[in-house]
Amino acid sequence: MHIGRDGEPCHIEIFRRWRGPVIADGGDDQEPLPEKAQELLKAHGFVEHQQPPLYRWYELPPGLNTVEENVHATGALEALTEAGYRVAFDPELYDAASKGRTNPPAPGSCA
Repeated sequence: MHIGRDGEPCHIEIFRRWRGPVIADGGDDQEPLPEKAQELLKAHGFVEHQQPPLYRWYELPPGLNTVEENVHATGALEALTEAGYRVAFDPELYDAASKGRTNPPAPGSCA
C-alpha cells in the first residue's frame, strides 16, 4: 500500500507534478504495483519509468495537451477503481465528459 500526498493509504496515486507531467505512483522495486494495475496504466497511455536501484513510476508521454492528459488519467482512474484498487486522484485531472461513468473523488481523498 502506498501513502498518498494527503497521508492516506492507497494503491496508486495519480497527480500532475508541478507544471509537469501526469504521474501514476505507488510501487517500487521492493513492492511493485500488481501486474494488473501496471497493465491498466499502460492501457491508458502511461509509460513506465525507472530510476535505479529502487524507484519506479508511470507517466503520461510528452506531447499530450491538458484535455488529452485528463482523458487518459480519468480512464485510468475508472479502470483501476473498477478493478478494486484504491486510487488517490488529483481532482483537477478529472475529465468532466466522463461524468456518469465515474464519480470524481473529493479533493485529497482516495477513491
